Amino acid sequence: MPTNLTLPSVAGLAPASLPSYRDERGTLVPVELERVVPFPVARVFWVADVPAGASRGGHAHKECQQFLVCVAGVLTVEVYDGAAERRIALVAGDALHVPPGIFAAERYEEPGTVLMVFCDRPYDPADYLADRTAFRAHRRELEAAGE
Repeated sequence: MPTNLTLPSVAGLAPASLPSYRDERGTLVPVELERVVPFPVARVFWVADVPAGASRGGHAHKECQQFLVCVAGVLTVEVYDGAAERRIALVAGDALHVPPGIFAAERYEEPGTVLMVFCDRPYDPADYLADRTAFRAHRRELEAAGE
């Protein structure tokens, strides 16, 4: 996690609705990266074909920021900051910025849900904190270091 930053909390997370334009031909949802995503994008991926009720994610990042966009369907993003937890619902056209230092899991609430994720870093397995115990230990180290 970058130095000289306050550790993020789940209280500061808020979904955002992306603009959408609908007519008889369907719906268009533009994502103007420089206006919408709060960081320069280095990687994009999407997750689809997840059975309803199943979860993906279930990790935190030490340094990577993510901007989650629900492209279709309904997601519940379960976030945890080491002390507090929240569930944030996203429907198609909603987005959520998840900074480093937040543990997140995405629950796919209905069939056909698609999640697109914009990241500020390339994939790096060393950046992942894959369980809550390692995540809490990492947060304690950062707090002890005075970040």
